[in-house]
Formats: sequence, C-alpha cells, structure tokens
Amino acid sequence: MQIFVNGKEVTFNRKDETYISEVLVGFKEWLEKNGFYLESVAVDQVFYHAGNITELAEKKIDDVQKVEVTALSKLEIEFIQYSLVRNYFSALIKAIDEKNQDALANLASQYDEIQKTLSLNVKFAQGDENQLELMLRNPSDGDNPQSIRNAAASIVKLCESGLEELKKN
Repeated sequence: MQIFVNGKEVTFNRKDETYISEVLVGFKEWLEKNGFYLESVAVDQVFYHAGNITELAEKKIDDVQKVEVTALSKLEIEFIQYSLVRNYFSALIKAIDEKNQDALANLASQYDEIQKTLSLNVKFAQGDENQLELMLRNPSDGDNPQSIRNAAASIVKLCESGLEELKKN
C-alpha cells in the first residue's frame, strides 16, 4: 500500500492494523502532534472528508492500493475559516440590503455550519454574538434588519482583520 500526504509519498510501518480506519486514526494523531490536521483522504481514488473516515472501518488494509491524505496546517485552516465566515456575512449584508428573502432563507439553512466555524476560531464581540444569535434563529423575519446588518458588518471587519494577521504569519 502506498500512502501520500499532500502529494508526497511517506513510509508506513504496519503494526497490528487490519483496517484502513485504524491506520488513519493513528495517522491523524501523528499529524496533529506535528501541527497539521487531516482534511480529507482518498482511498483508491474514493474521497472521504476527515470526519467520515469511520466509513472505512471495514475496509481491510490488504484490499487498499493507495491512500492519499490532504493535511492542512492550523494557519491554513484558520485562513479558510475566516474566509468562509467573512463570505457568509458579506452575503448576508447583501441579502439584507436587497431585501432578498430567498437569499436570507438560503443563508439561514447554512448557518449551522457557519456557527460551528465561529465556535472554532473566529472571535468577535459579545454584543455582536448576541445580536447574530437572535437574528439567526429566524433571519428572514426582519425584526431589525439594520442591527442585524451592523452585527454582520462587524463580523466581516473582524474576519478581515483576522485574515490580515494570518497573512503576516
């Protein structure tokens, strides 16, 4: 079995592992100890997100020819997260400005993922967080679109500042 990390072949010393998921769990731990995180994996050209490697629990190592791992540094992950949050809230501002109810409903359906990202890295003022939480419970009700827009604009600014800081690193 060949294993590649970000396109470069690595040596794998098999111990007691029988299933590919066992290898990947150990590999994930090794990456994290070295400041990287498992983003995705392809097993014989079938792609899995890092959160779905348990799907490989019954795939035997002997049945696998090639494993391709995509690993990202903490800095890369933070950059992606800040960008996602900034883009989301920029779209929210646009939807509010245009009074686009369809776009607001679409953004509301995506908020659970954005909320997970916010809880991971993106830091913002408590007042903004409270306002956003109120708005995001039902973003299309339009109770106070200007305060919602202001809170979203604060998040966009904070994300842009965060991105600038990351670029310096």
